[in-house]
Formats: sequence, structure tokens, C-alpha cells
Amino acid sequence: MAKKPDERRHFERIERRDIIKIKEYRYPERGRFQQARIIDLSAGGLQIETKRHFAEGTVLKIEMNFTGWQRYTPGFLKYFGTAAQRPLVVLAEVVRCLDQVPGHRYEVGVRFTGIDESHRRALVRFIRAEVLKR
Repeated sequence: MAKKPDERRHFERIERRDIIKIKEYRYPERGRFQQARIIDLSAGGLQIETKRHFAEGTVLKIEMNFTGWQRYTPGFLKYFGTAAQRPLVVLAEVVRCLDQVPGHRYEVGVRFTGIDESHRRALVRFIRAEVLKR
């Protein structure tokens, strides 16, 4: 069966199981982060598992700190000190939220809407490297 044009993937995806921090983004910024788990990752977005339902269109602030993506960023000091462990911070829009266990667990698809382009390029290179390892 052919995919609908709006379902085409623009970026390669990889499965991950990292714990990340998310919160609904508002200005001025407030609220607490909660934990979520990555299901899969691309340079254009994520699929995550959360304990909270989010309506489509909700903007989330996401902090991801998985090892290795930093080495694909520009700059000399990326291998040293805190630069080697800094999280990837993005804003993302919820494009779908599916009940897995209603009231307890949800599968949320998000599209990155606020990501530094150098970080997106680093993420593309990181994902390619991970695919080649498999």
C-alpha cells in the first residue's frame, strides 16, 4: 500500500530507548520537566512514550542527553568537559498522541520546530553513523 504524501519521512529514523526531559513550552517559561522515553529519533522529530496526554499542536521543550551526538557538532572543544555532555535542546510540536494505556501511557509523535541548524546537521550525521553500525 502506498504511503500518503503527508506520511513520507524526510529523515532517516533510528530506534532509541533513552530517557529524556519534556515540558509544555510557554513564554515566559514555567513548569517542570517530566521524564519521557524515546521510541525512535530522526533529525526532523521523535516518537516518545509519556505518562501524560498532549493535544495536537502543543509545543514541547525537549532536552535529550544521549551520548555521542555532540561529536558531530562543529567546534574544537566538543570532546572536552561539559561540552561533551551538553543536552540537545529543541522545541517540538505534537503531531499525534495515541493512547497506549489510557490515563497512564501515551505514544506521542513530535516534529521539531525549533532546532539550531548546526545541531540538526549533527543529528543527521549521528543517525547515519548509528545506522552504519547496525
